[in-house]
Amino acid sequence: MYPLFTKSPCTALHHRVRLTSSHSYPRLVRNTILQRILVAAIAISIPTVAHAGSATWNLNPTSGDWNTAANWTPTTVPNGSADTATFDLSNTTNVSISANTEVNGITFTSAATNPYLITVSDGVTLTLSGTGITNNSGGAQTLVIGSDDNAESAQIHFTHGATAGNATIDLSLLGQISFFNRSTAGSATIPLNTGLANLQLVDFFDYSTAGSALIGSFGIFEIITFHDNSTAGSATIGTGDTGFLSFSDHSSAGTATIFCALMSAVEFSDFSTAGSATIQAFGFNTTIAFLGSSQGGKSAIGLFANSQTSVLAVGGHNAPGMTIGSLEGDTSGGGFAIVSLGANNLTIGSNNLSTSFSGVIDDGGFGGSLTKIGTGTLDLTGANTYTGVTNINGGVLQVDGSISSNTFVNNKGTLAGGGTVNGNVTNYGGTVSPGDPLGVPGVLTVSNNYMQTPSATLTVQIGGTDPGQASVLNVLGNANLSGALDPELVNGFVPEVGQSFTFLGYTAVTGSFSHIQNHVFDNGRKRWALVFQPTGAALVVVRNGRPNLSMK
Repeated sequence: MYPLFTKSPCTALHHRVRLTSSHSYPRLVRNTILQRILVAAIAISIPTVAHAGSATWNLNPTSGDWNTAANWTPTTVPNGSADTATFDLSNTTNVSISANTEVNGITFTSAATNPYLITVSDGVTLTLSGTGITNNSGGAQTLVIGSDDNAESAQIHFTHGATAGNATIDLSLLGQISFFNRSTAGSATIPLNTGLANLQLVDFFDYSTAGSALIGSFGIFEIITFHDNSTAGSATIGTGDTGFLSFSDHSSAGTATIFCALMSAVEFSDFSTAGSATIQAFGFNTTIAFLGSSQGGKSAIGLFANSQTSVLAVGGHNAPGMTIGSLEGDTSGGGFAIVSLGANNLTIGSNNLSTSFSGVIDDGGFGGSLTKIGTGTLDLTGANTYTGVTNINGGVLQVDGSISSNTFVNNKGTLAGGGTVNGNVTNYGGTVSPGDPLGVPGVLTVSNNYMQTPSATLTVQIGGTDPGQASVLNVLGNANLSGALDPELVNGFVPEVGQSFTFLGYTAVTGSFSHIQNHVFDNGRKRWALVFQPTGAALVVVRNGRPNLSMK
C-alpha cells in the first residue's frame, strides 16, 4: 500500500493522507501529478512578500528608492536592527529613504568609487543602531537629512555605540542628528551650512561623543546641545550665525576647539564643564556664559572683538565663582572684549598658558574679583574696572593697562607690568617686579599704598642709565617695607662705581628691606648700597670692601 495525498473538500491547500492498495497505483500517479500542478499554480498566484534583511544595493537598480526591494540583492529592504545596507559599485548613487528605516550599519565598500548621496526624506527618520557608517571606499560619501523645501523635520539617529565614521552628513532646513547610548560622530563632517533659513539641530546624549568630527560652520540658527554625560571629544565645532551651543547636566567640552561668531552663544549650565577645550568668540555680540555649578576646567577662553562685542559672562554662576585655564583677548579690530564678573570671583591660569588680554574685566559694581593661579603669565593691557580684590597665587599677573582693585601678591605669585594698580598692593610672600619679568624694565604705579612682608621680594631690573632702562615701583601713597630687594642686571649691562638708580617712589616710607639679593656683583668687585631719600629710594654702585652705605 502507498500513501496518497488528496484534497480535502474544505480547502484546496489542506491535504489528508489515505492508504490505497497497489492495484490503484495508476490512479495514484494521476492524482499526484494533478495535485503538484495545482499547488504550483496556487504558489504562482500568491504575491511575493519582501522581508527585511541585509542586502547590497544593485549595480543597476530600478530606481533610487531605498525602500524598494527590487533595488537590492537579495530582494529585500534593509530595515532592521540587525541589518546591514551595503553599497558597492552602482550606476545609481542618488538614493532616497522614503520611510522610517533602521539598520545596524551602512557600509561603503572599496568598489563604491562613484560617490553616493543618500537623502533622508522630509518627515522620515533613519536610525543606525549598531555599527554605524563604515566607509572603505577611499572617497567622500554623503548623507543629506531633509530638504530646504519642506517644514517637516527629517532626522538621523545614532544609538548603541554607532559611529558616523568619516561620512559627510548635511543637515537641511529643520534637519536633526542625534547621538545616543555611547554613539559617536567619529571623524564625520557635519557642515550645517546649506540654505538661507536653516534651523539645524545636533544633539548628544547618554555618554555619546562628538569624536574628532567637524560640526557647523556658517549656517543660520544652528543649535548644538550636549546632555547627560556626553562630551565634545576632540571635535571642531562652530556655531555659525545666531547659533547656540549648550552643555548641560554633566556633559563636557572635552578637548574640543569651539568657535562662535555673529550673535551666537556658548553656554555651560548645571554641572557641565568646559574641560580642556579651546573656546573662541569672534565679535558681533557673541557670548560665552557659565551658569549654575558649571566648571571652566582648563579651558582656553579667547575673546576676539573684530567688531561689536565678545563677552565672557560668569555673573550668573553660583557663588563664589569659577576657574578657567586661560584668558586671551584682542580688541585691535575696534570692538569690545568684556569679561562680566557680577559678584563672582574668576580664577585664571589652571592650564599654565601665557596670554594677553586687551579687553575689560568688569563687575557692574557688584564687587567681582580676580585670582591668578598656575605658572603662566596673564598680561592685562586694557583698563579693567572690577572692584573686588585681586589675588595672585601663582604665575605672573602683568598689568600693562590698569586694574581698580586692592591686590594681594601671595607665595609663588608675581605682580609685574608697566601699568597702574588703582588700589593698595600688599606683597604677602610673593614677588613684585615692575616691567616685563623676562628682562624688560618698566614703571609700575600703585595709586595708594604698598606693603611688603618679611617673606616677600621686590625685584628691579637694571639695563642701563637712560630713562626707562631701570625698573621703578612708583607708589603714590606710603611704602611699608620689609623682606628682600632683588636687583637684576639685564641685557648685559654692568654699571660703574658711583652710578645711581632710583627704583622706588613714595610719599612716605616706613621700615626697610631686610637684605639685598645679589648684593655683590661684577666678580666681587662691586656691590649695591641702598639710599633712602624723602620721596624715593635708590641703589648706588660702590666698590666692594668700602663701608656700607645705606641711609635715609
